[in-house]
Amino acid sequence: MRLRRILADDLVTLEPAGPRNVDLLIRWTLDPVAQGPYKRVPALSTEDLRSLFLGELDRNYFVVRRASDAAPIGRFYWRAWRFRRPTDELVDWELNIFLADPGERGKGYGTAAQRLAASYLEARPETRRVFAFTLTYNGAERRALLKAGFVDKGLMPNEGYPVVLPTEPCQLFVWPPRKSAA
Repeated sequence: MRLRRILADDLVTLEPAGPRNVDLLIRWTLDPVAQGPYKRVPALSTEDLRSLFLGELDRNYFVVRRASDAAPIGRFYWRAWRFRRPTDELVDWELNIFLADPGERGKGYGTAAQRLAASYLEARPETRRVFAFTLTYNGAERRALLKAGFVDKGLMPNEGYPVVLPTEPCQLFVWPPRKSAA
């Protein structure tokens, strides 16, 4: 199920990927500066990326915009995982972000985007959990996830989240359970 509406708070707006912004998402994804020091440029063509951003059923891609002036500052997505079996009704959502302009990093935009998405996803009835992982040596992203409200669950791999990992050590962060489940 694709999200068509915009999510927003006082700091950021998450604008769903679409024909008007997909070329920007593709350009950033193929730009090593935009990817930042902790992500890699994928070995995908522009058409493969267009298909991924606009047609992938288990992922929702967004342009992150600064709320104050609507300037595009990054790319964000959430991805649905069904770890128990493909027909599982409950979903674990993985969050992933980068801020394309190095000058916009460290200003709280990533924290705000991840908090906004996690709050939205937590309220969906099919949600089991929301999680993110990052390279262990990416201190800025680890701090952003903690500030957003995620809990550091230690090193990956983790039997509860069997995702394909980079070769470098990764840290798992999980959005806290719903108040009613605690």
